[in-house]
Amino acid sequence: MFNHNNSESDGNGGGFLGFVAFLVTIFAAVLYLVALVLQFIKVNVPAIETMRSVASMLTVCVAGVMGWRFVKRRRGWLKAFYILLILVVVACVVVPIVLQYVGK
Repeated sequence: MFNHNNSESDGNGGGFLGFVAFLVTIFAAVLYLVALVLQFIKVNVPAIETMRSVASMLTVCVAGVMGWRFVKRRRGWLKAFYILLILVVVACVVVPIVLQYVGK
């Protein structure tokens, strides 16, 4: 009745990686929701932006792993380009967090 295939090679995104992606999405949604509620009730703490950044990084991680599953069987230049893109995204999320706390 149900297919409990845990291999990462199944085409429907299931298995362990799909489960991890599901959990990360839940965690990111909770972080975004807490940050939104804190902002809505006018609680102004640096942690709000940090929570959003952490949620963004978690989402990037899930997308990065799923994207790598696509890219890993492609040509070398595409793999290198993909890694460069991931590094740019990570830098664009991490640098503002660091600057937020260093600037104070």
